[in-house]
Amino acid sequence: MRLAAEDFMGAKIPQGIMKLPYGKYVSIKAPIFSFMRLDKADPVLGVEMASTGEVACIGEDFSDALIKSLEAAEIHIPVHGGNVLISVGGKKLKQRVIPLAQKLKDLGFTIFATEDTAAALKNSGIYAVKLYKIHEYGMEPNIMGCLQNGAIDLVINIPLPTTVEEKFKTIMEDEYKIRRMAVDYNLPVIINLQLTEVLIEAIEKIRRKEREIKSLNEYHQTLKELYW
Repeated sequence: MRLAAEDFMGAKIPQGIMKLPYGKYVSIKAPIFSFMRLDKADPVLGVEMASTGEVACIGEDFSDALIKSLEAAEIHIPVHGGNVLISVGGKKLKQRVIPLAQKLKDLGFTIFATEDTAAALKNSGIYAVKLYKIHEYGMEPNIMGCLQNGAIDLVINIPLPTTVEEKFKTIMEDEYKIRRMAVDYNLPVIINLQLTEVLIEAIEKIRRKEREIKSLNEYHQTLKELYW
């Protein structure tokens, strides 16, 4: 901040300051969205959506900082295991989620899935509890009931592109309802494969060591030089 202010005022950046080594820690800033206050809003983000706030966290590495930032944004990740609902649209996405589901299984998570996703996982040797879709109300076990009674700890919902054919309209409506119910019941919902992948890696790494909470001053003490 001081460097920026001095630059705006026409001062020169001190020689050598840009060559200083980076600190041995990672900082991650996570956005906060008010979907719980926005009735019926779909938590699928687009380029036009702006967050209502943000949090910044520092960790010993990327995984540590990621979990801390999500927790600070009130996205409570079941680090030590639980039940994960996986619902993925389209054959290509289902194939891409298979290795991620395998990692979750290896970490001790119980996997729940919609019919087609469960079938794709079964073909790859991964057992998943099959749940009936929301529009199949009355058939048990149903996604709606599992979300309502707290049986699900994490939702991974990778939606179909919005350009899909009309015949997939019912599927898209069900996917939206899954995401919306997850928001309404304050459950973490992941909507893209990239975040899913790094989140699973973070859970795996976090389990290997105890998380540390340090003050900003403690991190500053590890730096070669401070410029205020």
